[in-house]
Amino acid sequence: MSEKLNLYQKIADVKANIEGFTKDTKGFNYSYVSGSQVLHRIRSKMIEHNLLLVPKTVNENYKPIEVKKYNKKLDREVVTTEFVVEMQLIYVWIDADNPTDRLECHFYAVGQQDDVSKAHGTALTYAERYFLMKFFNIPTDEDDADAKQKREQYTKPDAKAIGTLKQEMLKFSKLMQSQGKQVSVEDVQQNLGISDLQSLTNSQISTCIKKIDNWSKQVKENE
Repeated sequence: MSEKLNLYQKIADVKANIEGFTKDTKGFNYSYVSGSQVLHRIRSKMIEHNLLLVPKTVNENYKPIEVKKYNKKLDREVVTTEFVVEMQLIYVWIDADNPTDRLECHFYAVGQQDDVSKAHGTALTYAERYFLMKFFNIPTDEDDADAKQKREQYTKPDAKAIGTLKQEMLKFSKLMQSQGKQVSVEDVQQNLGISDLQSLTNSQISTCIKKIDNWSKQVKENE
């Protein structure tokens, strides 16, 4: 590029040119974007801009811990020793065209394995991926502990979920009618504050079903 960019402008250009990612790695029943794929995608732009990313660690320490694991051969849980390695990481972006122009980013790394060196490598590998994904604002729902809850909260329910709610409303309506009270399914829906069943999320449906269940228990307790 003919225009002379500073370090921050170069990093911004790398970010602007990151293409879409595919989940190319699997682990613990999840698919996710590997750190190597992120590096591969930004490498050409880093070379173009003479950017260096240098990691360094401080305050490294490790400790052994006892972990219970199921042993298939013995068909029981056994206690094994694993190692937890943790460290403070500093990633330094350096403009090779102007080496005094630097950006330090502090990060934390932790890894756990049955061998100290493996735990150390795990900590570095995971930290690299998370740092790059977070630094360039790449979504990482698969790594989010609340991802399942978010999917349930915002994903529109399928016909089965709506059908379950309808059945619960009908059951409660019949229960009330057995008590001599004329409560229709429409009345139940209105009391739940539902104007449109199709607009509900899975989380909202779950809340409604719990409410109906509580109402049913109260009715039966007062019999």
